[in-house]
Amino acid sequence: MTKKFLLIVFVFFGTVLKAQVPKDQVSVDVNVFPKETVALSINSEVLLAGELLQYKAYIFNASNKISALSKMVYVSLRKQNDSVVFNHKLRVENGTANGDFFIPSNLNTGIYKLIGYTNFSKNNAQNGFVQKDIYIINTFVKRDLDNRKKDTIAITASNGKDFNISEIHGNSEMLKTTLNKQTYGFREKVNLKLESHFKNTDGNYVLSVRKINPVEISGKIPIVTKAISSEIFYVPELRGELISGIVLSISDNVPLANIEVSLTIPDEDFVLKTSKTNSEGRFFFSVSEAYNAENSVVQIYGDAAERSANKVILDKKDFSLNKNKPYFLNISSDLKDWLQERSVQVQVENAYYDIKKDSILPKWINPAFYSNLGTVFNLDDYTRFPSIKETFVEVVTLAAIRGTGDNAKFIVNNEYDPNGTAKFNDIPPLVLLDGIQIVDSKELVNFSTKEIQKVRVIIEPYRYGPKIYSGIIAVETKKGDFIPNEIIKNNSEVSLSSAVKPKESYKPAYDKKSELSKIPDYRVQLLWQPKINFSDLDYNTSFYTSDVPGIFEVKIEGFTEDGTYISEKNYFTVAKN
Repeated sequence: MTKKFLLIVFVFFGTVLKAQVPKDQVSVDVNVFPKETVALSINSEVLLAGELLQYKAYIFNASNKISALSKMVYVSLRKQNDSVVFNHKLRVENGTANGDFFIPSNLNTGIYKLIGYTNFSKNNAQNGFVQKDIYIINTFVKRDLDNRKKDTIAITASNGKDFNISEIHGNSEMLKTTLNKQTYGFREKVNLKLESHFKNTDGNYVLSVRKINPVEISGKIPIVTKAISSEIFYVPELRGELISGIVLSISDNVPLANIEVSLTIPDEDFVLKTSKTNSEGRFFFSVSEAYNAENSVVQIYGDAAERSANKVILDKKDFSLNKNKPYFLNISSDLKDWLQERSVQVQVENAYYDIKKDSILPKWINPAFYSNLGTVFNLDDYTRFPSIKETFVEVVTLAAIRGTGDNAKFIVNNEYDPNGTAKFNDIPPLVLLDGIQIVDSKELVNFSTKEIQKVRVIIEPYRYGPKIYSGIIAVETKKGDFIPNEIIKNNSEVSLSSAVKPKESYKPAYDKKSELSKIPDYRVQLLWQPKINFSDLDYNTSFYTSDVPGIFEVKIEGFTEDGTYISEKNYFTVAKN
């Protein structure tokens, strides 16, 4: 990224401050921004209900190299009518991200589109998103055969022609896959070595080992286009997830400037962001932290009249696809035996899910933005008083409540300024309850002290977001689940799905045979490693076969640092011992 581009980004964020902007409000030439595109790798294009769709997303710049811009990527599975099966939000590391989706038993047999995009790539007139066709077969749900009147995509049994697996190679002259042998028994260890022939094969790759499906697909699905407004400029998510919106007057829908807005994502390690609307009434929050909560609280900061007269509308990240003519997925009767066998195998595998489930990697804990500053009053260490006001008189001596009713307000007592003459004493502190900004002091004044665990008071002035506070009063409840009454009354919690959590795929080890000897193993996906690199010019790994015989494909694919696509394949046979 050049210094010129960095300057443009700085100017842009300094003046626009939102995730999507009408182009006529952008103060810089949007054509100077480099393009960004997305590519996808998947474990299989044909999947049965009960199987796992696994994918990896790559983000590229205009030079076809890994992009350093977007820190979020979005992957979605759509039906032919564009209804959404899932929308995944993923955090990007080194230009890539990976996730998976369990195909549920209520998803109909049919043709689906897997699409991937970044907020920034939606600006592209072409290649705004990548798409792959996914063919899902559900053996548990009876099909609507009236759909056969549509144009047809056929899945038939492959011709069954035997081939010499030793004669089949990938299209890469840069990589070589080597197995310790070509035929294995059930539950036997496979040693795999990936070798790089050139020094410039550093890049991003995914390694997949899966049994070859005995099917052929005939027919082609047209590429769908996007229904994204060309009048909007979509901002790159440079630091993390951008959450943006607009504040409007309820009476006449007029955008309102200089309105303070806060976002809290409740959790044990909560996320708090504050912002102020610009001249067009727009605001944004940049969330770099990971979070687990599915709901968030967005509040307008002001008096009761101001809060009740205005409303917040958040921008949406997803978009609609232009609908093409639907296609019917015709499955040959020759596949009946294979489908019955696989259906039983899938059900058995899922029956042992608790034993074979993937491991979710530990989440990085986000420390509170104020870290360990201030003084903590753990109320269990003191005599508990019946009211908050008494508690702040007798226990929390570094803060106080002044006034009553609607005029009640919190202050911090600066022990170094007993006469209250300090520069920031005339401005209010930031008051939090379970990380949620208290915009109505009565909420905390009337709160039950029995539910409070501790109170932290920071008496020094603190700048957070666009505002300076005289200090911070952070109250934590025992349950950590406080939601303001105003939010509950108006049913205005905001649904905010968390990013896909990093996983480590299940890999059985049969070197200790007694532990798993009685557990069936009908895996057809023997290995999925989405993060492969060749820093040492080779890569070694191992895995075990299952109780499923057949021909398995070893596939390594991805992109070098200069954007060259690499695909290398090898094959081996598994037969009963």
